[in-house]
Amino acid sequence: MSTQNLKSSAVNGAIWTGIEKFSRQAVQFVIGIILARILPPEDFGVIGMLAIFIAIAQTFTDSGLSSALIQKKNRTDVDCSTIFFFNIGVGVLFYLLLFATAPFIADFYNMPILTDVTRVVALSIILSGLAAVQNARLTIELRFRTLSLIAIISMVVTGATGIALAYSGWGVWALVFQTLAGQAVTSICTWYCSHWMPRLVFSKNSFKQLWGFGSKLLVSGLINTIYGNIYTLVIGKKFSSAEVAFYNRGNHFALLPAQTVQDMAIKVNFPILAKMQDDDDRLLGAYKKLLTVPLYILYPVLVGLAVTAEPLVIVLIGEKWLPCVPIMQVLCIGYMFSPLTHINLNLLYVKGRTDLVLKLEFIKKPIAFLILLASIPFGIIVMVIGKAIYEFIAFSFNCYYTGKILNYGEWKQLKLLLPIFINCVIMAAAVYASMLPFTTPILKLCIGIPVGIISYLIFSIVTKDAAYQEVKEIVKRKLLSNYEG
Repeated sequence: MSTQNLKSSAVNGAIWTGIEKFSRQAVQFVIGIILARILPPEDFGVIGMLAIFIAIAQTFTDSGLSSALIQKKNRTDVDCSTIFFFNIGVGVLFYLLLFATAPFIADFYNMPILTDVTRVVALSIILSGLAAVQNARLTIELRFRTLSLIAIISMVVTGATGIALAYSGWGVWALVFQTLAGQAVTSICTWYCSHWMPRLVFSKNSFKQLWGFGSKLLVSGLINTIYGNIYTLVIGKKFSSAEVAFYNRGNHFALLPAQTVQDMAIKVNFPILAKMQDDDDRLLGAYKKLLTVPLYILYPVLVGLAVTAEPLVIVLIGEKWLPCVPIMQVLCIGYMFSPLTHINLNLLYVKGRTDLVLKLEFIKKPIAFLILLASIPFGIIVMVIGKAIYEFIAFSFNCYYTGKILNYGEWKQLKLLLPIFINCVIMAAAVYASMLPFTTPILKLCIGIPVGIISYLIFSIVTKDAAYQEVKEIVKRKLLSNYEG
């Protein structure tokens, strides 16, 4: 595939992945509000208690083998069929394990209903495993539009199911069957769109080769799953349920844009970069664009959220949520480094060096847990500051191998992004100053947001920012292609 075709695929993929992410978040937001008005918080808590068990089981079910298929250059039907049957087998195994241990989970939380809920919700593990290979094949074929449409259809069906059952008085079971309905629709649509059927074959050699790549992703995925849940667990144990809510809400506001851009960049570019894994010059050129273009869009959003956090929280969810503002502000700054961390890891995936990914996790995560333990006695804000500091530490470590492989380490990356950082600082000052004369939250937002957008664009134009020029060219090409089409 030519460079121009790869660039076109990347742009189209980013657009459709962006549509998927933003549509999913919007639909989930609306569904969440409706269901929260019908069902009591306890029903949501029942499902939330099982999240860690389901997440770990799904991590084992895939075991990083979908990424192994995407990364492998000369994959065959035998490879795909082998991984398909592995996913099904492990999914069934973990379902049976959760079925058997459901009473112990219920006893642990002292909530008898969890026995039945666990046994039904865990069916989603099998449903997920059924479509993992088909989903990977759609990604390999760069069919991001199809994947986006599947996700949107699934969310609509999920919401309709949950709301209908909740109105009918099903209580927590509305959330249970909502989850199953969404996963079932996703699996059915993915099967239909992939046009691929597994062969009745399982190759030990194929599995061994793919397992060499995927097993490291499995271990690093498990480490990240535990770390991703540890802050909520510690805050819930050490402090109060209200402070858990404030942390989760502030973290959600800050993480949402970072996670959306990160997912867009990684999901779209992994299969594209994998096609040029043996050409370091092309890889470096694509890598620089991967660093600048998404972050040119993300950074002003994060900085803008930090500056407008207080009026934004008051307008959207009310003054009772104001304690989440400082948490949100700190994490907005910390999460500026999260996409960089994962983009650097993405290079190791492209090169097939998951052994280095795992090595980095064994170095970074002990530091993360030490920071957490050291910050607990000083309260939630200090804990959150520690989490933000860790994001920068993780970025620094992940840059080490990028420097070795492409001679493009931490300082070169920061230098490339420096104009965007400076632009964001100027924008933040302009937004803050523009909001000072006003006391009404809605007026602060109505003035601050346009000032932020305009000042950011003006500085980009005046300085002839390279990332701005690249984004402008992408938009022009896309509009021209749509016009010609």
